[in-house]
Amino acid sequence: MFALDERTANVLTTIALFAVAAAIAYAARQTLVVFALALMLAYLLEPMVAAVQQRLPLDPARRRTAAIGVVYAVGAAAAAGAWYLLAPRVADQVQRLRAAAPRMLASLSDPAALAQSGGAVSDAVVRAAATASAAVTNTGLFLMIPVVAAFFLQSRSTVIDQAIDLFSERRDRASVKRTVERIDTMLAEYVRAQLTLAGLSAAFYTTSMAFLHLPYPLVFGLVGGALEFLPVVGWVLASAMMLTVGWMAHANWLALGGALVAWRIVLDVAISPRVMGSRLQIEPITVLFALMAGGQIGGILGVVLAVPAAAIVRILWIERTLKQTQAAA
Repeated sequence: MFALDERTANVLTTIALFAVAAAIAYAARQTLVVFALALMLAYLLEPMVAAVQQRLPLDPARRRTAAIGVVYAVGAAAAAGAWYLLAPRVADQVQRLRAAAPRMLASLSDPAALAQSGGAVSDAVVRAAATASAAVTNTGLFLMIPVVAAFFLQSRSTVIDQAIDLFSERRDRASVKRTVERIDTMLAEYVRAQLTLAGLSAAFYTTSMAFLHLPYPLVFGLVGGALEFLPVVGWVLASAMMLTVGWMAHANWLALGGALVAWRIVLDVAISPRVMGSRLQIEPITVLFALMAGGQIGGILGVVLAVPAAAIVRILWIERTLKQTQAAA
């Protein structure tokens, strides 16, 4: 009878566990994306929550919850105020869009117009519709992002303490605490870097559409910037919407398409690696490799987690090297 030694059995068990974990992660990839985005939102709001928490005249047990409520209320009020200020322009653009809708829809059913485009526009419309349909289908999941982020904010210190307790059972607690705190700081820097890239994209979309005299530049610029937080799908959906509306309005959509492609190349190859690398203290080529490899391995979830995973590996490697140096000394 064939029997495995203990070491081989442990290796095979570990491989099997990793395979099961990978299968579960793939099956629950949409939920994992929501939790990853909620974690990013929590890190984005954490500095504001901490600042409010220090100033509230409440007992420590209720101070954190009240601070989260204040930040959410202020955020909702700020969003409402921004909408009030932008409402006249947005309403004007929406009204013009509604007035032009019949003509735009008629152009979609005009075979001659579609033939002139060589099928490129029809393909873009089909892809935009498919992406929009998927986004609508997952609207309920995305609406859970601020709710899950509130739970992350509420239990942040508890999660950190539990992580330290989990990994310090057989290790030096001080070094584990230092590692966990460095990872926590790194994740916060990653979210701020992602916000910077989203702001740059929103500014570029708005400016380029206005310069090329495409309709509704403010609306699509803001939407495109917000969609940058959804890797791969976000910019594809934003580009499809802008190009489709530009083509329907008989604007210079081909020039916009070239500008969007050029911006994407500059953002992915030059800006993103440098912004991410400077904040996370990793080389730009490493960021670029992580994004490419993460997209190939895990799709959208892989792109979301690629750069933080690379930064975590770097932190763990530095801590390991530091321990070996201290042990040798």
